[in-house]
Amino acid sequence: MNKERSRGISVSPLLFEALIMRFSWTDIRLQTAGCSDMHREIAGGVYFVGVDDHRTQLFENLWALPHGVSYNSYLIVDDKIALVDAVKESWADEWLENIREIVDPSRIDYIILNHMELDHTGALPHIARIARNATLIYTPRASPMQKAFFDVSLKEKTVKDLDEISLGNKTLKFVHAQFLHWPETMMTYVVEDQVLFSCDAFGSYGALNGKIFDDESDMQKIEKESKRYLSSIITSYLMFVRRGVEKVRKLGIAIKIVAPSHGPVYRNDPMWIISRYYEWSSPQFEKHVAIVYGTMYGYTHSLAVTLKDELVAKGIEVRMHDVSQSEMSNIVTDTIRASVIALGTPTYDAYPFPRMQAFVNEMEGKRFPRRPLALFGTFGWGGGGIEKLQKQLANMGFEILEPVTRVHARPSQQQKHDLVRLTDAIARKISQD
Repeated sequence: MNKERSRGISVSPLLFEALIMRFSWTDIRLQTAGCSDMHREIAGGVYFVGVDDHRTQLFENLWALPHGVSYNSYLIVDDKIALVDAVKESWADEWLENIREIVDPSRIDYIILNHMELDHTGALPHIARIARNATLIYTPRASPMQKAFFDVSLKEKTVKDLDEISLGNKTLKFVHAQFLHWPETMMTYVVEDQVLFSCDAFGSYGALNGKIFDDESDMQKIEKESKRYLSSIITSYLMFVRRGVEKVRKLGIAIKIVAPSHGPVYRNDPMWIISRYYEWSSPQFEKHVAIVYGTMYGYTHSLAVTLKDELVAKGIEVRMHDVSQSEMSNIVTDTIRASVIALGTPTYDAYPFPRMQAFVNEMEGKRFPRRPLALFGTFGWGGGGIEKLQKQLANMGFEILEPVTRVHARPSQQQKHDLVRLTDAIARKISQD
């Protein structure tokens, strides 16, 4: 036997996994390293100083982040220096280093907080200890929030809608954007450079990995992740998205760059993301049916598949989710604008299947626009799941299509016929839209 060929290195599975993780993180750092100041400058004297988060698994501890997320922050260097938004506290050190690449953070004159949620403000106490002469700029409704969350010992200035502050050669205009998506939210506009810092509006999931601009990004991925972001975070406030867009249009301000607090900076085509947010927040439903169901032993799944097959045979687009398999933000994204939602549940301890109940509660909490719903489900002995969902959904103001199909384990011929009748009722509603 050739002894040379028999030599090798034995690596334990745990060590191998650690090495893979280390090289993966090294690759991420290499992608984001080496970005010169020129690459970080989004307009003359306006810099991106945000950070990427590849560690958090669930945004708000609810929504999956398969591609990470960015916390965007911006620095405006003029006669006076303004910092627009902070980052989540865990990334304070990296953020401060980004600022130091451009200016000494102790020289910052203004810290502008468009929104008080902690993914935008968590690092505020860190910068407050350094920029001791800075003034906080935010809306009147943000002031008590800041005091409740942090109460940093900095001067504050509350700004009214359309107030302006001069930095020297640059003018900042503050545009209140109430409930987009908190009551204290505003946007900041650089008049001379026509840059709109839009905060959560026009945001997206996904880390940037050094590619901060839209023309450097995979826009198919951005479209998917921005729609998922809007659906999971801002669904309760869709009317305020449209009001915000319409308000900016009525102001007649030109926009060359949209710089949100998550996701890419839009310099190539800022209207791309504005028009999509406006479309996705439309009260008009899309002509598709969303089927959302839970199942334990396959009976409710079988009903869901039958329902889908019948609808597809009628030429109707169907998007289907098993609540135990699909991530909640994907379910919300596919249901929020569906013309009809079909909900299926087995009975579990005389109640709806828990994950179906959780989704219906999400519909209620996110104020899903009212539209027709179809209900179907199964039970083993006493039932109760469908009945309780039907009562809750009726109290929420939804129209419940007939027939509501309740099946004792396997469907009878009559119940199979009822499912076909239910698809006929759905098809009629779709054609009326």
